[in-house]
Amino acid sequence: MDKSNKAKQIAKPNKKTQNKSAWLKFFYVGVEDEPFSENARRVLIINLFTIVGICFTLPLGIISLFTGRTTLGLCLVLIAVLYAMNHVFLRFSHNHSLSGSFVIYPLYALMIYLVYTGGMNGTGHVWIFCVPAVSLFLHGMKQGLIELGVFTAVLIIVMFFTDNHFSEFGHHETLPSRILFSFMVVIFLSGIYEYSMSRFNDELKKTTGKLKLLAYIDSLTELLNRRGMLQRLEAKEQEIIHLLLADVDFFKRINDQYGHDAGDYALTKIAEIIQTSLPEHGFAARWGGEEFLMALPEGSVQEANELAGLIRKRIENYEFSYEDQAFSVTLSVGVASTTSSVTLREAITLADSRLYLAKHSGRNQVCTG
Repeated sequence: MDKSNKAKQIAKPNKKTQNKSAWLKFFYVGVEDEPFSENARRVLIINLFTIVGICFTLPLGIISLFTGRTTLGLCLVLIAVLYAMNHVFLRFSHNHSLSGSFVIYPLYALMIYLVYTGGMNGTGHVWIFCVPAVSLFLHGMKQGLIELGVFTAVLIIVMFFTDNHFSEFGHHETLPSRILFSFMVVIFLSGIYEYSMSRFNDELKKTTGKLKLLAYIDSLTELLNRRGMLQRLEAKEQEIIHLLLADVDFFKRINDQYGHDAGDYALTKIAEIIQTSLPEHGFAARWGGEEFLMALPEGSVQEANELAGLIRKRIENYEFSYEDQAFSVTLSVGVASTTSSVTLREAITLADSRLYLAKHSGRNQVCTG
């Protein structure tokens, strides 16, 4: 087999992968979010609830119709139709909040009906224990517990104060109280689980947010890092952007003479001076070691040059002092701008060339071209 045919074979997805992708698309109803995002997770679970509901209520409804339980059969078939419509609604809207209501409220009504009538052969009450988990997942702890409280109150009325099925099917007189106590235990356990999961998800979101922040922020200076800066710049690539690339002069001497902690202190202070010197629309990054890149999406070339001179002068005049050791720091800066004929990458390269020229022309100066 030649290389081109082998490459085609590798690139072509196999049938197993295609089938897996089709199933995932069906269960996620085409949602385009990340598979582990909160939105995608809720869409998936609600869709699974809907499908399971159809698989249970439709066959049981048909059986009830054929066995003469017409009212029960029609109710079950109606629920199956509502859930099928909900699946279609979810597929086109991805509105998991409204879709969740279409799942839980018919479920409440069906459960009360099954308890009141006995369902098939007096077993309708066995289905109510799925309600707490579904309710708490779909509507959260606060609203879910309120709804379960109302549902439990209605359940008590139906079981203890109406002419229900329990005596008709010969159940023991203690069964209603046993059902009620068991149901409350399930609510309690489901509540504990949902609470622990919500706390875990909150912590996970916070940790994920911190990790995302670290991916784009320099931990020492709290400016953007190289990746974060490129992302911001590329988002404004269609605009005219003035770039100021600065490098600390003789930074190695600071580390060698005063220690690396003093060097970190100097970088932190320089970052603060840069940040406070930038106009509202400007942003800055620690571009590398002791290099800083500043960007001005607005303003003129003259304003960019003046800002570079201002920052250079503020650094030169600042009294750096670390653990009673005073030292001075200077910057060399190269300035360049994007234009209709100069791309972002070219402007960065041009700013770097001008920075190199500034350093080789004596340092502590700005080179604008």
